[in-house]
Amino acid sequence: MTVKELERPAQRLEATVQEQAEPVGRGPERAGYRPGARLRRSSLARRVARYAGTSVASTAVSEVLLLFLFGTQLTGAAPAAVIATVAGGMLSYILSRYWIWPEADRGHPGRQLVLYWTITVVGLLASTWATATVASHTTGTGAVRTGIVGAAYLATYVVLWAVKFGLYSKFLFRSRSVQSGAAAA
Repeated sequence: MTVKELERPAQRLEATVQEQAEPVGRGPERAGYRPGARLRRSSLARRVARYAGTSVASTAVSEVLLLFLFGTQLTGAAPAAVIATVAGGMLSYILSRYWIWPEADRGHPGRQLVLYWTITVVGLLASTWATATVASHTTGTGAVRTGIVGAAYLATYVVLWAVKFGLYSKFLFRSRSVQSGAAAA
């Protein structure tokens, strides 16, 4: 085998890599083309999916804890909601910081914690109010009342889900590049 014959597979490999990197019809000549737009959409979809998974996990932890504490009458509705929200909030913060927004600025963890827990406390107040209000207006005891109180607690988190995602993305878990751009403006 000659040197030229050995170089041919490498040249074919380079050509194949180049073709894959620039698919036909994906260049600037295509109307409305924005480099990286597809990547941004898939990144946002992945982030929303991870946020949804995190929300399901933290809400499940919160809901189970609330139902256990209230259903076994260890606490009233309001204390159960506080304990459940704090437990779910800790799980949510860890997953949000390291799994959903891994590129977020790590330079100010104190700021992040204060903003996160401020948002969480607003959610806590809403869920506590809703849970306590529903519990005070629901008659009877047992599984039906526990289920109604649990549904009220869950409903507040369903309503706040999208709002929290927007606040987390915009203010809390911003990437270093977004913060640098904002500081320069």
